[in-house]
Amino acid sequence: MILVIHCLARLPNLYIMAWWIIVLLSLLFFICWLLISPVEVEIDSRIPRAKLQWVGIGTAVLWYDDEWRLSMYILFFRKTIRFSKIKRKPKKKRPETATKKPKKRKNIRKQLTKAARIIKTFRVIEWQLAIDTGDQTRNAQLYPLNFLPGAFRHLDINFRNESYLYLKIRNRPWKMVYEFLR
Repeated sequence: MILVIHCLARLPNLYIMAWWIIVLLSLLFFICWLLISPVEVEIDSRIPRAKLQWVGIGTAVLWYDDEWRLSMYILFFRKTIRFSKIKRKPKKKRPETATKKPKKRKNIRKQLTKAARIIKTFRVIEWQLAIDTGDQTRNAQLYPLNFLPGAFRHLDINFRNESYLYLKIRNRPWKMVYEFLR
């Protein structure tokens, strides 16, 4: 009987602990989902548009239609911003400080190699590049580039006065975090 009373006294603590475990596991699952879900960047210069999509999380689209606009869709939040409507505040002049702190010299080589490693984690999904230089002779000189093995059906040197870039790249956040911390 004493054992039953002792177990019943500890029962509310077990419920609280179970809820904490459920909450922590849900949070861990959500963080893993954020790190695993792919991020796609799409740039199309035919219609001036750039799109950043974090699959399952949200999308940001920047485009030009008589004015620059930015639309954001993040989970249940939607917002469209017109850049012509944004008013700039005048800059306040800061008082000059008498003592200037010496600037720390950062190791630029380390930062550049880290940035290069992060850029290498991106994968090109699709790309198309059309070039017309406006000079018939230069176009004729560049035309054999259309038939390079890696550029076939992606590169178009043309005489149609058509120049554009379409690029779609993909990455996963865990790869960027790993290369940043490495």
